[in-house]
Amino acid sequence: MSTENATILAVDDERGLVDIYRTWFDGTYDIRTAFGGREALSTFDDSVDLVVLDRRMPGVSGDEVLEEIREADHGCPVVMVTAVEPDEGMIELPFDEYVVKPIDKEELLETVERTLAQASDDTASDVLDALGDEKARRCCTVINGDAKSAREIANLTGYSLPTVYRRLNTLRQAGLIESRTQIDPGGDHYEAFTTVAERVTVDLDGFTVEREPSTEGPA
Repeated sequence: MSTENATILAVDDERGLVDIYRTWFDGTYDIRTAFGGREALSTFDDSVDLVVLDRRMPGVSGDEVLEEIREADHGCPVVMVTAVEPDEGMIELPFDEYVVKPIDKEELLETVERTLAQASDDTASDVLDALGDEKARRCCTVINGDAKSAREIANLTGYSLPTVYRRLNTLRQAGLIESRTQIDPGGDHYEAFTTVAERVTVDLDGFTVEREPSTEGPA
């Protein structure tokens, strides 16, 4: 998918914010807007390349819209708009990135551009995702054999927590990392991730590819 002339669906229950989205995106993307979750579901179709989705909306919430999109097997990326930093429960939702209100124009535009670019590089295989995804490789590199929490990895890479969790899930499915529950000094439980393989071999119809996680530190 090319990021040029991509179709963006911006969804919010505040008409003023919907109008702002249209102004910000107009001229760069093909912008569609929806006032509320119900209108979003009736407006969304296969031509939409990315959804900017408010989470807290009366009637049909952003979570419900996201669930409908994923249950219909639509793979288009979703940038969730939230009033607070995501908690652990929200991070488990299948969105791709998030921004926190009050929304900064440059942050939103950069997030949308980055998410579209990442979506254009997606591959079908979990293993190839892990090997070909720069962000996944970076997450694997900063772990570097030592147990680290997702928040520590986010701090070291500069990525958002949802981005880190999605890459960690890809790396875990590829057999590159594993996770264990640990207890911090305050008695709280958290998930720690460690690398479990230095090399992955992929056999594609007799053609063998070997990739090793970089030994270089974060750039």
